[in-house]
Amino acid sequence: MKLFKKVREICIIGMGRFGTAIAKTLLEDRENNIRLVLIDEEEKHLSPFKDEVDMIYVADCAEQKTLEAMNLKDFDVVIVSASNNIEIVAALAEIGVKSIIARATSNRHAQVLKQIGVNLIVSPEEEAGKKTAMIVANPTLTLYSENMVELQDGFVSASITITNPDMIGKKISELGFRNKYNVSIMMIKRDHKSYIPEGDFEIEDKDLLTFIGKLENITEVFELCARNDKKGKK
Repeated sequence: MKLFKKVREICIIGMGRFGTAIAKTLLEDRENNIRLVLIDEEEKHLSPFKDEVDMIYVADCAEQKTLEAMNLKDFDVVIVSASNNIEIVAALAEIGVKSIIARATSNRHAQVLKQIGVNLIVSPEEEAGKKTAMIVANPTLTLYSENMVELQDGFVSASITITNPDMIGKKISELGFRNKYNVSIMMIKRDHKSYIPEGDFEIEDKDLLTFIGKLENITEVFELCARNDKKGKK
């Protein structure tokens, strides 16, 4: 018997590029059991989602009475993706919203948001800038990396498609990524299906491997995985 999974009510305020990306990602997973509500001051930003989400509102969310009328206090999470958001966050905190996620455009902005009640602060521009700098500073990552994410303490996760014929048909345990390079395989994607592999998992041509490890170690592993690739034969 399936256990009942509580519906999570999520609201996104501000449907620019950042808010749109969040909404699309949430909508891609039809099993996440959420009720999604979108708010923006301009109807044109909301119209692409009118048949996809539970409710859309054209409204100025800096007004406390407006937020109260939409019962946002009862939502599990309110995401404020608009960059000019201090008044909106203050109004949300004032009506008693318990979980607020907001976008910050600078360190000072982040400090102010934290002081007025934001639970989680995201800085997409800063994160994108760091990621781009890391990639362009390293020729191997520039050529081969897919979906690189900076983690903590110098660790990253990054993905690469296997092209080295010496790795095809080998088990993960035989390749010794953990012992030789101090990196771990988090996931393998093959023919649109993803796996969390164990040591006896065999690598096939064009598998997409996602690694986690220190940046310098990931780079070394990528050079191995990409050998005999048309862009960079060794």
